[in-house]
Amino acid sequence: MYHCQICYYMITEQDELFSVLKGLLPLPHFAHEYLLSAGVDEMMAGRADVILADIRQMQTEETVATLLSCKKKEADLILLADKKQAMSFALQDDMRITDIWVMPLSEAGFRFHLVRWQKTYKMSKDFWQTRLYLDTTINCVPHLVWYKDKEGAHMKVNEAFCKAVNKTMEQIEGRGHYYIWDIEPEEYAKGEFICMESEYEVMDKRETCIFDETVKIGDSMRELKTYKSPLFDLDGSVMGTVGVAIDVTQERLYEQMMIRNANTDFLTGLYNRRYVYEFIDKHENGHIAVYCIDLDHFKSVNDIYGHHEGDKALVLTAKTLQDTVPEGLIARMGGDEFLVVLTGEHTEEEVEQTRKMLKDRLDGEYAKHENFKKVSASVGSSYARTGRETFHHLFHRADEMMYREKESNR
Repeated sequence: MYHCQICYYMITEQDELFSVLKGLLPLPHFAHEYLLSAGVDEMMAGRADVILADIRQMQTEETVATLLSCKKKEADLILLADKKQAMSFALQDDMRITDIWVMPLSEAGFRFHLVRWQKTYKMSKDFWQTRLYLDTTINCVPHLVWYKDKEGAHMKVNEAFCKAVNKTMEQIEGRGHYYIWDIEPEEYAKGEFICMESEYEVMDKRETCIFDETVKIGDSMRELKTYKSPLFDLDGSVMGTVGVAIDVTQERLYEQMMIRNANTDFLTGLYNRRYVYEFIDKHENGHIAVYCIDLDHFKSVNDIYGHHEGDKALVLTAKTLQDTVPEGLIARMGGDEFLVVLTGEHTEEEVEQTRKMLKDRLDGEYAKHENFKKVSASVGSSYARTGRETFHHLFHRADEMMYREKESNR
């Protein structure tokens, strides 16, 4: 995909060597430009991507020093030297010199060296392109991406990861879990986090695994859905892991909110009829006391003062029930009908005492409000020991009792 132009600069008095160079065919995606001079031309050297300097007939040290000072930092410098010069520079081991080709070389030998350099140069550009693909890909996604060695040190991360931990790539590279996430080993040991254990599991299973993990980012705890895979060394052993984490904290909050909305009454915040039946499915075989509550003369509040005031009466009822039996399941079944369910063992006397207490508390609260003075509560109750009656039977009995009380109140 990339296109690369190579500027060759050759310093030599031997035209046959330059002819071999010009006869070199460009590889795919490459184009060639050729420069030639008998002595060092600093301007040409500054333009070149590779310099081939025949130093056999030159002041060796001075020529090489000049070329090193004027070439581009990333340009390759190849010395064409005799055996004595080659030995001298090899002993210096100057990393700024790319290679030394011992001369003289036949045309075939010189062409072989050129082709080998050409393929090596192409390999470096291919590597650059592959790295560009990888970096661009992982940095354009909003999820956290990281690569670790088997000791847990982070070898590479993406920009989203840096943003999450508020550190630069340079600060993260080579560092472990505790430093990067600003967490003490003692805090990790409390068991809220599983990040490191999951890495060991992936390396042990040698396959991609999916985890729900919790991490501390700043002052808040975040929930992550992580996908982790092992990285294999040349010999097939596991040398580390790669991970991708999706922050699902907000999604989990939305999910909880949707569940809460599906199970609760919008006006009062109490559970609704749907949730009651789910709850009963789990507790029906235990001891259950059921209380049905209905408001007397509630319609008159709506008719005289409006539905807004009627809503206030319903909210007041909900709060009073919650304050009176905070341990119970309290639900609005619809309209002005409420339900209280208490689990656990009770006597018939205790159930009746609770029923009267609910009525007295509700009537007392209504009496405090000018617009609710005519409102009162009818409360029916029923109770069964384990497995004696179904919830539907209990609800029916409590409902009947509530309606008998309502008739007597009228």
